[in-house]
Amino acid sequence: MRLAALLLVVMAVGAGALTATHAQPPAGAPRVCAPTNSEKATVAAIAADPGAWMGKCVSVEAIYSGERLNVDADAIYGVNANSIGGYVDGKGDVGGAWTGTFTGRVADCAQAEEDLLTGLLRSPGISLHGRTLGCLEPKGPFLVFMTHAGMKPAGLKRRLPGERGGDLVAAEEASPHVDAITDIAYNFSHAFDIGWPDGLMVGTYEAQRLLEGNGSVFDKAKPLAERPLAVFMVGDDTPAETFVAEACFCLKADCTKLWPIDSRDADNQPSRPYACVRVQGRELEPGMLRYDVDASHDVYGLDEP
Repeated sequence: MRLAALLLVVMAVGAGALTATHAQPPAGAPRVCAPTNSEKATVAAIAADPGAWMGKCVSVEAIYSGERLNVDADAIYGVNANSIGGYVDGKGDVGGAWTGTFTGRVADCAQAEEDLLTGLLRSPGISLHGRTLGCLEPKGPFLVFMTHAGMKPAGLKRRLPGERGGDLVAAEEASPHVDAITDIAYNFSHAFDIGWPDGLMVGTYEAQRLLEGNGSVFDKAKPLAERPLAVFMVGDDTPAETFVAEACFCLKADCTKLWPIDSRDADNQPSRPYACVRVQGRELEPGMLRYDVDASHDVYGLDEP
């Protein structure tokens, strides 16, 4: 979810073909997918039956947000499955939600992942750090080399506690890993308050930007250690060898009705009433976990209500 500015464009061999099986144009179809030769489709239809659309050049009207094309806000927050992958190129980091018409050839994220891992000399699209953009995970359909038209802000606001959807679950005091996550968050907050870069447990560049000011909500978060803290698990809080959590500090008197309900909104945009530290844990061997900390500034969350 947290992109660097530099993109690696892996150029296709053979006029943009991906593989013979997952994104090859149908026999007799134009090799180049463009709005003028695309088939009108819907995101819901492609999501429901990807195989029926695989390799076809399509145009869909959708809400673009966070490398996903969505039918509605319910799809953005995971209430329904009416969502497919896609990446808007040439506009920098596109934050929030945007309506528009999007054109591309339907491809498979699992096959794109396999192409990258095997180092094949054919393009699964635009890749960054070993991941095909438009594929947040290696499964499901996406529009490869997607173009866009008529993009404009959708005007959607982030959902608040009590509203439908979202992937964040409040961690109970007895939940697995919560003590370790809390300790990491408070250690981060103390290091942040005193300006100790090594104590932040993030990369050198990120630590420098956090302490010098990076345009995120952390610029107004001091003294962070005195703020109320809430821990949210991404997905659920059942025991697991790997986990992702968001430890969020409230910057208001009370965030009970303001906390994020989805990890996309734990993005540290400057307008947020909270500042979040992502903690990822993975088991190296039984009883030994490695923790990674990330407090960077994303752009994929929806606007404040």
